[in-house]
Amino acid sequence: MQLTQTELARLCEIRHWLHAHPELSRHEYETARYVKSVLQAEAAPDRFVDLEGAGFAAIYESGAPGKTVLLRCELDALPIHERNSDLSHISTNPGVGHKCGHDGHMAIMIGVGFALAKKRSQTGRVVLLFQPDEETGTGAIGCLSHPNFTQITPDYAFALHNLPGFPRGQILCKPGSFASAVHFEAIRFTGRAAHSSQPHTGASPAKAIAELIFAADQLALDVAPDEGYALVVPIHAQMGVASSGVAPSYGELGFTLRSDDDRIIAQMLKTIHTRAADLAAQYGLEYEFETLEKFTATKNQAVAVEIIQQTANDLMTSFVHTTEAFRWGEDFGAVTGMCEGAMFGLGAGETTPPLHDQHYDFPNVLIEDGVRMFLGIVGRVV
Repeated sequence: MQLTQTELARLCEIRHWLHAHPELSRHEYETARYVKSVLQAEAAPDRFVDLEGAGFAAIYESGAPGKTVLLRCELDALPIHERNSDLSHISTNPGVGHKCGHDGHMAIMIGVGFALAKKRSQTGRVVLLFQPDEETGTGAIGCLSHPNFTQITPDYAFALHNLPGFPRGQILCKPGSFASAVHFEAIRFTGRAAHSSQPHTGASPAKAIAELIFAADQLALDVAPDEGYALVVPIHAQMGVASSGVAPSYGELGFTLRSDDDRIIAQMLKTIHTRAADLAAQYGLEYEFETLEKFTATKNQAVAVEIIQQTANDLMTSFVHTTEAFRWGEDFGAVTGMCEGAMFGLGAGETTPPLHDQHYDFPNVLIEDGVRMFLGIVGRVV
């Protein structure tokens, strides 16, 4: 199931449209409408299944019994302003850009649809999942818990992520944790305001916040695993008002917690809760926690990794058995937690700007690489 040069050129056009019209998590409705219209007109599936938010699946049936293999891509962009002024397809939405390459992931998935529309698999069925809200960690769980997902129930699930800094087309994968568990936590302290000439009459969160910031590295070391890693990073702080006479009564601190093991995240949370409680008592404050974002570790199943490696070998593509989990989070872990599955990395070029860089633009040459890998995986599963 090969794509023609005309089809590859069309996929580049599609990616350019998607790149020029990025939408943030929970707002990808025009993106989904466009993708669905392209599939309906140029690679019609047997049916669409609507899922959570803007999410949907396109199902390609073989007509013969067999396995269901799900392939997933993401719809959302990031709140990053694009700096690629020389691009003909520069973002038309100020402050929003496809700086993680999800526009390219969608183009790859549409390319798989092009191939399946011409020739279905011999057995089973292929489900193309266009998932919203990946950047918030809520999209995969939302789609899996949607009542319509019972119409899909995959036996296998696969996804890819482009990886700048690695040779173009190289496949990177490993069993176990491939992408990290990540929590974004807010800690809020409430005390009493006072005149700044008499701070002792109030209860300020300033020292509690400062001490937690300086304690971040030690908090991670306290639960550091023998293997893998633990990371606590303060990323946001807010306190008081810009008034010289007011000592603050309220402050908020945001942390990201990262590890290749969900159990380490739980230990770090417990440690931070204990430390925050001690500081609140010391400085006469009340405190509360809120989990703003949560990504479980994306754990690859060994049998799915073997399928990916065999496919790379079939295509005579370089395969690298990575030894450590990538430190970014991915909500595909919710999917690999419910069926056999794996995520793999697709090298985007050693000189390509890194992910989330303002100048990042998904390389068009990767579209064919991604399509070939996914179609090869499908051929080995169904």
